[in-house]
Amino acid sequence: MSYFNSSANPEDFEDGYSEDPSPRRSLRAKVNIGIFLIIVGLVGTSLAANISLNSGARKEFGQGIFQIKACDQWVGVGLTSGQGAQNTYVANVRLLGLDPRLCKGTIFRIKFFPTGSTTALPMYLGAGTTTAATDSVTATTLVTRITNTDYTGNTSSAYATWAYDAVTLIDPQGRDIGYADNYELIDYTPATGVYSIVFTYPRAVAAQVASITIETAKYS
Repeated sequence: MSYFNSSANPEDFEDGYSEDPSPRRSLRAKVNIGIFLIIVGLVGTSLAANISLNSGARKEFGQGIFQIKACDQWVGVGLTSGQGAQNTYVANVRLLGLDPRLCKGTIFRIKFFPTGSTTALPMYLGAGTTTAATDSVTATTLVTRITNTDYTGNTSSAYATWAYDAVTLIDPQGRDIGYADNYELIDYTPATGVYSIVFTYPRAVAAQVASITIETAKYS
């Protein structure tokens, strides 16, 4: 298990540039992720006035498109609510259009914010100083790390295999947990190129999420 400095200077991160919204493997764990066609503008809007969550069903309620200057590409961030008791929380974060070949050796840091505040919302319960399921902390940041291993294939199937493993999760303690722990998992769908991060214990109330930020940094 490898580590990176989770307390890096904020100036080491580059903000993604957000524009107006517009309309990617079998799961690593038995999680049923729904993709819905109800898309509501998120970045720069008041989400609470636009979403409607139905009891017992997951629903997509927002998507922001960000220019990732460090990677020279545009990446979408989609949010989906949970099911049952979690239907008022953001339980699934999707990265759309991410080409890990362009972002090789990069860390992504995503945060949610309420209207008129610079304090990030609680996002999910994550691993504490130990990795036991009973040891958790409240995380306000989702951190992913893109491999620094070059892609050397030349077929779609070779790329799908490489991309499947190209993005891993960094827990709140700065540990690279690979693709899953007790609190979060990442999955990849080759047919659509979407990476999905699922929280076991989501904590961001969907109606309070008014904006998203995405920052990047290089790691060695």
